[in-house]
Amino acid sequence: MKPTLSIRRPASLLATSCLGLCAVLPALVATAYAASPASADPPPSYKMKSGPMVCGSHLRMDVKAEGRNDHAILLTWKGHHYLMLRKPTTTGAYHFDDRKAGLVMIQIPAKSMLFDNRNMTRLADDCNPMGATRIVATK
Repeated sequence: MKPTLSIRRPASLLATSCLGLCAVLPALVATAYAASPASADPPPSYKMKSGPMVCGSHLRMDVKAEGRNDHAILLTWKGHHYLMLRKPTTTGAYHFDDRKAGLVMIQIPAKSMLFDNRNMTRLADDCNPMGATRIVATK
């Protein structure tokens, strides 16, 4: 009688080895992420812009820092108030979001931008404090 190949045997070996690897993998990823210099949240090299802002499309929003640090803001947009928490970035930009409302605000030195995270659309762009000089890129 010829021996027959069984698919169950290799599959069971694979499942057993996967269980061992799957148990160790999260710890390895967490260790590598913590040791990576890119995982650090570098502090922005500029002061966060706040106050009433006018955007490129003549829309307006108001940004107020909450507390003593820059880890939360109160954003007023179209008559509604949103408490937005700062998220870590690797670029040093300010990134705030309100998961419940689906809003994300990104601030770089030249401007602030507001996004609808649910529809992946930009709601406001080129937002700067009222009375501030706009930075225009030249070639």
